[in-house]
Amino acid sequence: MTTLLMMAAFSLTSCGDDEPKEKVTATATYNLSFSQDLLDACNVFITYKAENGRNVMEPVTSTWWTKTVTSDKFPAEFGVMYKFSTKSDAELTKEKYNLTCEFNFSCKTSKGASYTNNVTILNNQGTDRDKVLSTLKKISGNSTGFRVSKDGIFSAANNLRYE
Repeated sequence: MTTLLMMAAFSLTSCGDDEPKEKVTATATYNLSFSQDLLDACNVFITYKAENGRNVMEPVTSTWWTKTVTSDKFPAEFGVMYKFSTKSDAELTKEKYNLTCEFNFSCKTSKGASYTNNVTILNNQGTDRDKVLSTLKKISGNSTGFRVSKDGIFSAANNLRYE
């Protein structure tokens, strides 16, 4: 009887994989560049998707802005929203302004999938002084983003929520 009980106990043990599963992550790097004329004419704020989709807003104070964030929540959402507002002390004294903003982003998953893209947000060379604010107002509040699945499938996602 004891032998039968021991045989039953051995036959009911799990043969599954007791190894912990590797945690999949996705890491994105955002790089934005701004012309000095753009920064002289207005305040720039970036709201970006941080770790696990959390929204973070930061002012831009130099012509180069970069962040690297990681997510283990899938589908992982990455992206930025850009807002431009008039500086209260801005004096637009030049006749023409070069208003440029470029967005470069890359993403890699711990499984080896990768994605990169470059987006021209604004490329207005020689903007007349009286059209600077209306030009910036047209794109303020827009966003650029993407999603990545756990399997490394990337898709555009320009409708992410930044609230």
